[in-house]
Amino acid sequence: MKKMLITLCTLLCLCTACSSQPEKQEEVQHEQPKAEKREVSLTFTGDILIEDPLYVWMSDYQTKDTYSFKNYFDKIKPLLDGDVCIGNQEVPIAGREYGITGINFMFNAPEEIAPQLSKLGFDVLTFANNHSFDRGFVGIEKTIDALNNAGIKTTGAFKEEHHEPLIIEKNGIRIAILAYTYDTNQWIDENHKYAVNKFLNANHEFDEEHQAMIKADVEKAKAVSDVTIAAMHWGTEFTYQISKTQQQAAQFLNDCGVDIIVGNHPHTLQGVDTLTNKEGKETFVMYSLGNLVSSAAAVSRASEQFQNMYEVGGIVHLDVVFDPNTKQVEIKNQKLHAIVNHFTYGYDQYELIPFKDYNEELAAQHYQRACSMYFTYDYLKQNLASLFDGKIDWE
Repeated sequence: MKKMLITLCTLLCLCTACSSQPEKQEEVQHEQPKAEKREVSLTFTGDILIEDPLYVWMSDYQTKDTYSFKNYFDKIKPLLDGDVCIGNQEVPIAGREYGITGINFMFNAPEEIAPQLSKLGFDVLTFANNHSFDRGFVGIEKTIDALNNAGIKTTGAFKEEHHEPLIIEKNGIRIAILAYTYDTNQWIDENHKYAVNKFLNANHEFDEEHQAMIKADVEKAKAVSDVTIAAMHWGTEFTYQISKTQQQAAQFLNDCGVDIIVGNHPHTLQGVDTLTNKEGKETFVMYSLGNLVSSAAAVSRASEQFQNMYEVGGIVHLDVVFDPNTKQVEIKNQKLHAIVNHFTYGYDQYELIPFKDYNEELAAQHYQRACSMYFTYDYLKQNLASLFDGKIDWE
């Protein structure tokens, strides 16, 4: 009995000891769900350069009181899709009061151009180029107002000295768009130096002052966006050669963390590249997309090769994937659609035609064929292949 009591006491003590130990709580870690990657499709075009022969074709021959693109864009309009469509407005839209013209490096378009461009699908038109000041500061004001009233955003030229980066938000991705030109054809007075973004000094050098300005602009843009695009009006006209200044500025923008560079001004297509800086940051570069809109056969300032290629531009589609968890940007599915600015002898029957739908029969009818026997379908295809084969998917 005594042994039994001792055993019971021992068991009781053991049970009490066990029950006095705090129960070990099972640790449960709740992982925060990762945000899904976001994606946006972008479309880029070349220069919208409206020249005199096209105005004649667009206008009412009797009164010249209306200007319509008519069926000019019909065959390429399906290519101006994507979540955001971006082009370069090469000419001011100051309206009739300031004279409609597309010659002598002093261009100006009628007001009704803006809503027509909006209906075609343009969301953003950059306006930093050598023609931005062709109608002075009033041309800047009227162009911005015309495009904004038509629902098109602009950047690169400004009505106010202090402005914020242009931000377009689509599919949960904030896209910052910056734009710069090498210079303007017309002198800008001291009071309006801010009106057009320039990335070179008076000697056309990419100096430390302009590098610091661009770096500050990019940092400001990146602070409020997920993706940064720089539209650059640069390079040498009528050549495939990438200039030293283009190379220098492109690498600098890559070092600053810009995601995409779209170039214009040479009036011909130029190559594409992907630059990578020391930190591994990649930047997709389209050095020039040539002309989207133009109207000149046998351009006097160009060699015969580039008189022919003046009629060929490009529309680039690509997808941007943004990872909100890592803040990484991926550019993928880049594709270039070559287009031919087609018009017959005497500047008539204007059409923009995808190159995939072009052929020798059409090339033989082009006004440029009367100026150059080398303007053939095969010749154009060979030039396109030399530029893009193995570098980007194209058609």
